Amino acid sequence: MNTYKLIIQYKGTAYQGWQIQPQGKTVQGEVNKALAKISKCEDLKTIGSGRTDSGVHALGQTVKATISLEIGNDELKRGLNSLLPDDIKILAVERANESFHPIGDSEWKEYIYLFSTNRETSLFHSDFLSIYPYQLDIERMKKACELFVGRHDFADFQCVGTEVNSTTREIFECELVEFKSDWGIFPPSEDVFSLRVKGDGFLKQMVRLMVGTLWNIGLSKTHLEELESSLAAPTGIKLGAVAPAQGLYLNKVFYP
Repeated sequence: MNTYKLIIQYKGTAYQGWQIQPQGKTVQGEVNKALAKISKCEDLKTIGSGRTDSGVHALGQTVKATISLEIGNDELKRGLNSLLPDDIKILAVERANESFHPIGDSEWKEYIYLFSTNRETSLFHSDFLSIYPYQLDIERMKKACELFVGRHDFADFQCVGTEVNSTTREIFECELVEFKSDWGIFPPSEDVFSLRVKGDGFLKQMVRLMVGTLWNIGLSKTHLEELESSLAAPTGIKLGAVAPAQGLYLNKVFYP
C-alpha cells in the first residue's frame, strides 16, 4: 500500500460534512470514489485532520490517503481534480510515511469564522458567511477573545456526538477583526467580521459555540465574568447558541 498526504479545499454547502455517513453525500465519500477510480481498487483508506460538520468549508483540510497504486504526486493531483466535483479541489499531494496520522501528528489547527451584521448582505454570499443583523459591541467581543487564549476546560463549548478523553484544550490565538481578504468571495466590508482561532485541538462544534457566546457578549446578554467562570469551572450551561455552519472554515493544519 502507498500513503499520500493530500491538502484539500472544499465548499461544504452540499455535503453532510467531511466524514462518511450512513446517508447523504460527504466530502470523504467523494474523495474515496475518485481514489477508487484512479487506483482501480476499492481497498483504500482516508483519514481527515478534522471532521467538519454539514455545511462547513475547508481552505486547507489535510487527508491521509492509503491506496494500492503507486503514482506520482502531480499525476495523482491531476487525476483526482479531473474526477472530483467542482466544489472539491486538491491543492497539493505528497508522499507520506505509513505512520503519519493527520489528527495525532498535528501541532495546531486554525479555524476562521465569517459573519456580517448587515441584514442586506447579498444572497450570493449566504453560503459563505453567517448573517447576524444586530448592533454588536465589537470591542467587548475582542476582550472576550483574549479570555479564550490559554489552556482551559472547554466542556461548556462542545456538543455531544464524539467521545473524547479530555475536554481541555489550549487556544494559542483568538482574534476578531474586520474582514479584509483577497479570497475573491466577496469584497471587504465594514459589516463583515472574521474570527480566527488557533489551537492544539477542538471539540465538536467548539468554534461555533465560541461564536455564539461572543455574539451574546456583544449584545451584553452575557458578561465577560461569566465567560471567565465557565472556562475556569464548567457548569454544563451553554453561554450561547451554536452559530450557523456556513460561516466556518477549517483554514489550515500545521505539522512539525
